[in-house]
Amino acid sequence: MIYKFCFFCFYFLVAAVEFTAQNKCIKGRVRQAQNHQPIPDVHIWASRSEQGTITDQSGKFEICLDAHELLIISHAAFVTQRIFIDNNDSITIFLQKKEVITHEVEVKGQRETVLNPALPATSSIQSKDIFRIPMLLGEADVVGALRQLPGIQSVSEGIGGVFVRGGSPGQNSFLLDGMELLNPVHLMGVFSVFNPLITSRAEVFKGHSPVSLRSALSSAISVVSANPLYENQFAKGSIGNIASNLTFALQSKNKKWGVTGGVRRSFLELYREASSLFVDEDNNYFSQSFYRFYDFNGRLVLNHSPGSRFNLSWYMGNDNFSIDNDDVGYDAGTNYSNKALSMQWVKRIGENGLLKVLADYTYTRSDFNGKIIHNPLSFKSWHQKLSLNVEQLKQYRYHTIKYGIGTSNYKTLPQDIYWETLSDTIQSRNIFRNFDITWFVEDTYKPLPKVSLYAGIRGYYYASLGPYKYVDDNYTEEVSAGIIVDHYWLWNSSISLAYAAPRKNHYKIAWTRAVQPRHLAALSTMPLPNDLWMMASPRLKPQLGHQWSVQYEKSRPNYSLMLGVFARIMKNQLLFNMLLDREVLNFEDLFYTGKGRAYGVEFSMNKRAGIFQGAINYTLSKSERSFSDIFNGEWFNDKFDRTHDLTFLINCELSKKWYLSANWTYATGIAMTLPAGRMWIMGSIMNDYDGFNNFRLPPYHRLDISTSFRLKSRTFKESVINFSIINVYNRANPYFLFYHVSKGNNNYDIDIKARQISLFPIMPSLSWKFEF
Repeated sequence: MIYKFCFFCFYFLVAAVEFTAQNKCIKGRVRQAQNHQPIPDVHIWASRSEQGTITDQSGKFEICLDAHELLIISHAAFVTQRIFIDNNDSITIFLQKKEVITHEVEVKGQRETVLNPALPATSSIQSKDIFRIPMLLGEADVVGALRQLPGIQSVSEGIGGVFVRGGSPGQNSFLLDGMELLNPVHLMGVFSVFNPLITSRAEVFKGHSPVSLRSALSSAISVVSANPLYENQFAKGSIGNIASNLTFALQSKNKKWGVTGGVRRSFLELYREASSLFVDEDNNYFSQSFYRFYDFNGRLVLNHSPGSRFNLSWYMGNDNFSIDNDDVGYDAGTNYSNKALSMQWVKRIGENGLLKVLADYTYTRSDFNGKIIHNPLSFKSWHQKLSLNVEQLKQYRYHTIKYGIGTSNYKTLPQDIYWETLSDTIQSRNIFRNFDITWFVEDTYKPLPKVSLYAGIRGYYYASLGPYKYVDDNYTEEVSAGIIVDHYWLWNSSISLAYAAPRKNHYKIAWTRAVQPRHLAALSTMPLPNDLWMMASPRLKPQLGHQWSVQYEKSRPNYSLMLGVFARIMKNQLLFNMLLDREVLNFEDLFYTGKGRAYGVEFSMNKRAGIFQGAINYTLSKSERSFSDIFNGEWFNDKFDRTHDLTFLINCELSKKWYLSANWTYATGIAMTLPAGRMWIMGSIMNDYDGFNNFRLPPYHRLDISTSFRLKSRTFKESVINFSIINVYNRANPYFLFYHVSKGNNNYDIDIKARQISLFPIMPSLSWKFEF
C-alpha cells in the first residue's frame, strides 16, 4: 500500500502544477560576452509572475509573462543579470564568465549533466566519439568506447563486464536516463544495450561520484539519450553485419513536447538457413545454434508549463540463445532480458532552486533450460527494484547544495533450480525481499575563485523482510511475511578538494566511502547473464569500500594531460562456492566471504586539434582478493587483474568525405587457476594446486582500423559507409585455456597437452548509417 500511495503522490504533484496564461511572449538568445558563443542551460526567471524557462543547446529561449517584468538570468558559470522587459519581442543577452573552475566539464551544449568539477576520476564521451572507434561486426558501441578510457579495462572478446579500478562487473551502476539496467549486454557481452544512434553522451564516475547519484562500489556510468526538444526532428538508422537499427526524434509544433525512440534487431537467425548452402551439416555451427536479440528504448519530454518539465523514459530488451549438439549430448538455451521505466518531474523553485521527483522500476531475469547428457536442467533467476525519490537543488553565490530522500523496494529470486541426475533430483527455490529508506545532502563550496570543495553524505536504513527461513544443525529460524528479519544502518560519504593553479594546472584529491547492498555472484569463470544477483541478507553483509585518489590535469586548446593515482580496499566480497563437500540447506551458505584491494596509476593524453587527433591511455594497477577459506586467506590475483592496460587511438579527417581511425590495445593476460602438477592415486589422476589464480594467459593485444566515407544523396541528410577491420594482424588472443589429459601406452603414463580457445580472428565488417 505504501508504494501505491507514493505513486499517487507523484501523480498528484505533477497534476497540481498550474497552467497560467500570460499577456506577452518574448523570444531571446543568451550568448557569452567574450566570444558570442551560445550558452545552454541558463535559467530565465520572471521575478513578479514567477514564470521561468531554460535555454536550449543553441542558447535560445521563449517565455510568456506579464508586461513590465524583471527577468533574472542566472547560470552557475556566469554572472547573474537582471533585465527589465517592456515592449521587446526579441532580445539577445550577453553574460560575463565567473572566475570558476570549469575546464574539467568540457560537455558543451548538453543538459542535465551531473559531472562535478571538484571530483577527480570523472570522464565524459560524446556521441561523435562513439562512432570514431572502429566498429565490431558493423555496430558502434557505447561501452566499447568507454573501455578506451584509463582505469577501465579493455578485457577480452566475449567478456561483456566492465572492470573499473580493480573492481568486478557487479560493482558498477549503469543508468540510462535515470533508469538502472543490471545486465547491460547483448550477444553474451559483445555489445552493450545502449543504442548509439540516440545516445547524447555517457558520463563515468570511477569510484568518486556525487552522493546524490546512487553509485555502486566501483563506478557509476550514466548514459543520456538525446533530448527531443533540443534536437531537430530526424529519422536515423544503420545496417551492419548482424543487426539493424532505426531511431527517430519528433516534437510538437509549439515545442511543448517531444519524443525520441530507437529499436534494434539482430538477424543472426538468417545465417542458420543461409549457412546450409555453403557449409556441410557436420561442420555447420549455425545449424546447431540460434541467437536473437532486440531492444527498444525511448524518452518523452513534456514542458507543460514554464519552468516545469516531465520526462518519461523506458527500456526493454531480450536475448535468446540456444544450441543443440547431439555429438556431446548438449541441448540447452538461455534467455535473459531487461525492463525499466522511469517517470521524472522537474520544477523550477524560485530564482535559484530546482525540485525533482523521480519514480522508477527496474527488472532483469535470466532463464536456462536444457539437457546435459540427457539430464534435464532448469535454472532461473530474476531481480526487481521499485523506487521513489525526491530531491531539491539550491544555488547560491558560493554554495551549490542538493538534498533529498527516497525509498526502494527489492524482490530477488537468485535461484530456482531443477536438475535430474541418474541418482537424484535437485530442486531449490529462494526468494528474498528487502527495502531501504535513504537520505542525502551534498554541497559544492567555492571559498576562493580557484578552489572548489565538495562534501556529501548519504544514509541508509536497509532491512530484510519475511517470509524468511534458515535451517541449521541446532535450530531453525522462520519469520512470517512482512516482518523485519534483520536491518543495517549504512552510510557512504565523499569529500574532494580541487585547486586551479596558474598555467592551466589543476590538482584534485578525494576520499570516498561507498556501500553497496547488492552482490553479483559469478557461476562460472566468465561473467555471464546467468550470474546471480543477490541482495544483502541477514547472513550476507553489504559490500563496503574506501577509495583514495590524487589527480593532476593540464588543459590546453590543442591537448590535455591527466595523471592520477588511486588506492581502494573492499570488504564483504562474495565468491560462489561450487565445491561443497556437504549438503547445504540454505542459499546464503553457498558463498565464500572475503576482502579485496586494488591500487594503481592512470595516465591519459589527448590531442584534439588538427588533421590528426588521438589519445594515449595507460593504466598500471594491481587487484587482489583474500578469502579465509581459500589457501588460508593468502592474497591472490583477482581473475581480471591487469598489470598493464594500454590503448592508442588515432583519428584522421582527410576531407569532408573521408575519415580514418585506428585503435591498438594491449593488456596483461587474465589470471587462471591451473594445476601445478598431477599424480596417480589408486588408479585415478589427481591434480595438485599451488595457489589460486596462479597462472596467467598470454598478453592480449590487437589492432583495429576503420574508414568512413560520406556519400552525396538527395534523399538522405546524411549517408555514411563504414568499413572496419577488427584484429588486423589476426592475433589468436586466448579466451580460455585448459589442459587435456589422456592416458599413454603404459598404465601409469599420462599425456598432457595445453589447449587454447580463441575468438574473433581477423574480422572485416561493413555498415551503413543514414539520416532522413
